Amino acid sequence: MSMTVEQMTKVFRLVMDDVELNRLLYYKTDPLSPSHPDVQSLENYYDSTNDSPAIINTIFKRAPKTDDLSDSPLCRICVYLGNALPKPSSQSVMLLDQDLMIDVFTHINTFEETEFRNLKINDRINKLLFNQNFAGIGKTSSYKRLLITNPPDGYLGYKLIYTFGAMK
Repeated sequence: MSMTVEQMTKVFRLVMDDVELNRLLYYKTDPLSPSHPDVQSLENYYDSTNDSPAIINTIFKRAPKTDDLSDSPLCRICVYLGNALPKPSSQSVMLLDQDLMIDVFTHINTFEETEFRNLKINDRINKLLFNQNFAGIGKTSSYKRLLITNPPDGYLGYKLIYTFGAMK
C-alpha cells in the first residue's frame, strides 16, 4: 500500500470513528443528547438492511459524491485528496503541499432550519484536524472554508481544505 493511501485511510478512519461527528451527521434533532445511542452502536451502522444502505456508507464518502442526496434528507461528508504542489520553501523535489478536501452537505429543511448544523460539523472536523499532527503526515499548514456554490437541491455545502506537508 502506498504512503498516500495509508495516510488517507488514517484520515478517513479518524473522521469516521469520531462519536460526536457521527451524531451530528446522523441525528435530525438534538444530536448530542445522551438519550440517543452512539451511531456506531446502531445495528445498521456497518451493515445494510433490506430497506436501506449501511449508515456509514450514506454519511461518509471517499469521493465528492452527491448525485444520490436528493433521495432522502441527510448530512454527508466527502473526504478526498485535492491538489499537491511542490513546497515553495523546500529545496527537495520530494516535499509537497498536499490539500485534503472535505465537503460537508446538510439538508436545509431538515438540519439547518432549527440550528446551524453544517457549521457545527465544520467546527467538529476542525477540532479533529486543524493544527493537529494526524495520520503521521504533519500538522496542517493552512485551512480554508469555501461555500459550495452549486450544491444539490435543498442542501447547503461547504468545502473545507486543509493543507499539510507530504512526500512525493
